[in-house]
Amino acid sequence: MTDESLRMSASAPEPVDDGAVLAASIRELANAIRALAAHAPRDPDALLTAEDVGALLGLSPRSLKDRAAAGAFPHRRFGKHYRFSQEDVAEIVQLTKSEVRPYRGGMRAA
Repeated sequence: MTDESLRMSASAPEPVDDGAVLAASIRELANAIRALAAHAPRDPDALLTAEDVGALLGLSPRSLKDRAAAGAFPHRRFGKHYRFSQEDVAEIVQLTKSEVRPYRGGMRAA
């Protein structure tokens, strides 16, 4: 290659598809946001649903709602929706711990 052909190829701009570059940049940004969101700490003040708490404690959501409605469990209510804070969950754990009763049956026949 001659010096002149090198100058021509170096100075000739390649056609750039601005839409493709923009789309690639958006994809890269979206992937970075997803990666950050996956490692972001959960909000400690977030309220949990009865389903969330039930899964954590091994209780049915219906039982949680019934006992909350009866005033046995601490909760927050937004219309018909029951929500539980982390403090509520800790108190529910303490309340349910004291309810565990040992087996009182007699000797079982073998």
